Amino acid sequence: RVLKTDTTKTVDDMTAAPTTSNTQTTGNAIAGTSTATATPRNNAAYGKHIHDAEWTTNAAYLALNIWDRFDVFCTLGASSGYFKAGSDAFSVVGLFGLNEDSVDTTYRPNVFLTQGVVELYTDTSFSWSIGARGALWECGCATLGAEFQYAQSKPKVETLNVLCTPAQFTVHKPRGYKNTPFPLPLDAGTEAAADTKSATI
Repeated sequence: RVLKTDTTKTVDDMTAAPTTSNTQTTGNAIAGTSTATATPRNNAAYGKHIHDAEWTTNAAYLALNIWDRFDVFCTLGASSGYFKAGSDAFSVVGLFGLNEDSVDTTYRPNVFLTQGVVELYTDTSFSWSIGARGALWECGCATLGAEFQYAQSKPKVETLNVLCTPAQFTVHKPRGYKNTPFPLPLDAGTEAAADTKSATI
């Protein structure tokens, strides 16, 4: 199944992309721009699609029939998923063009990594749904009916794989920040990071 990403059109908390004129050289400050200054950028993920999405559910089904014309039903089960797309669909970003021994707390990412691949594997979690169906019109052997169903499941991301030219890494049970602008704390991505949340689908 193909899924469309739901993202903003611009990213307001990154900095300008590095060029020959603003890449830092040994002993010199960054020319042309500062990684501490936010510059609105077009979001690389805007309008992109996740082209490989799989969702698996195993469930038990219980239904109540009314007047042989209507069914009210529910399902209880477990779901898991797999998602794969280009790194541009996930807004994978990085900080490039610096010549530093350490990273300052004010540095912001300046590059979208658009040539890689991102894979997400979820755990298996509880899922449920409710719905109804009914026969609205009958003519001879033909019946016209309608059905609706609401389903919910919130599995957590179990494994995150990122494959791109600058880096290749795997994160198990990833955690991150929600509605937190750049720059992130220096301990982001470590066990010492505070105020992080599990990634859920």
